[in-house]
Amino acid sequence: MSRGDRAVVPIESNPEVFTEFAHNLGLKKEWAYFDIYSLTEPELLAFLPRPVKAIVLLFPINENAKTSANQQLSNSFDVIWFKQSVKNACGLYAILHSLSNNQSLLEPGSDLANFLKSQNDTTGSKNKFDDDTADQFVLNVINENTQTFSTGQSEAPEATADINLHYITYVEENGEIFELDGRNLGGPLYLGKSDPTATDLIEQNLVRLRIASYMENANEEDVLNFAMLGLGPTWE
Repeated sequence: MSRGDRAVVPIESNPEVFTEFAHNLGLKKEWAYFDIYSLTEPELLAFLPRPVKAIVLLFPINENAKTSANQQLSNSFDVIWFKQSVKNACGLYAILHSLSNNQSLLEPGSDLANFLKSQNDTTGSKNKFDDDTADQFVLNVINENTQTFSTGQSEAPEATADINLHYITYVEENGEIFELDGRNLGGPLYLGKSDPTATDLIEQNLVRLRIASYMENANEEDVLNFAMLGLGPTWE
């Protein structure tokens, strides 16, 4: 893929597809993505692998969604954020955000682990990237995983198609909760301090409230287009 051809087939919201992609980047085989059907219903939460280390939200883009006043865009935190530069690649950026902020889940010497280490060594900061270097890494990942983008159960749209669905990621880093969206040019969205009594990310009320706000702002016909994936241990 050349730098002038910045569009890919959108990744299907499918845990097997996300897991395959993540394993190719370096996620340890003991970890995988899985569907999350509720953040609040005990009977549905009971069957989820725990702990949940990242949550990926797929939602319909809606101009009515607004950032709350007590949330802030900032690059002053330790959280790792990638600026999206490839059309329809938000699923890949969601995976990168999930894994980069859970580096203990990466195989040493894997592609993503090596990239993050090289940037740390170059910049002296784990979350500061040279934009051109980060873009080239993303393009290399796309070139090496072309088939994975088209994998799934539904017919894949064209890479250049205008898609109104978008992936974002929630992670916890150093006692802080973040929403990571490659489109937010200001960087990571800081939601607030994490609840120390929560056992993992899925119990964080800040995450539950933020996702609920997206659903409340959605048009009635768009509510069924929401989906969530969690990153956690495999059952095997």
